[in-house]
Amino acid sequence: MPIVSGLTDPLLVKLFHTGQTDKQIAERFGISVQAVSKRRMKLGLIRKPVSRKVNDYLAARWDIWAPSEGTGHHNAYSGKALKVWLRMRLGDSGLSQKQEHLAQQWERRLREQNEVLCYDPDPQRGWFYRPRTARDGQRVIDWPDGLPYPDEGFKRALDLPPQEL
Repeated sequence: MPIVSGLTDPLLVKLFHTGQTDKQIAERFGISVQAVSKRRMKLGLIRKPVSRKVNDYLAARWDIWAPSEGTGHHNAYSGKALKVWLRMRLGDSGLSQKQEHLAQQWERRLREQNEVLCYDPDPQRGWFYRPRTARDGQRVIDWPDGLPYPDEGFKRALDLPPQEL
């Protein structure tokens, strides 16, 4: 059932899963935040605090390509793995066993390949890995010099934890 603005249920679901906030969706479609929230709740789309925090933090670094039709970069394996891994690092207790396994596999890959994750918003490129440099330290993503971190907790979460022996 569409909201008068043209925001359909499938589009609302997609925007929700790309990490857009109710406010961003409301502004995009010229409707109230309350209208978006009410519709989202009827669809059973519940915002999880840690998941929302991860999406907000990553938005400080990248504008992840998400077309209004079709699949964008938010559904790519590397992007999903990064988000789940960050949720794990930030203490999200709501992760499924499958998500925990994904996060552990992704961390293992970064360590074994000695790489960091990068992002190019070009629809043809998206997520890619590059060799880790001394400038990266233990960070899992490419973070440009001079770009402030949203907060210290997020900055720490971006680092690979010490390896267990």
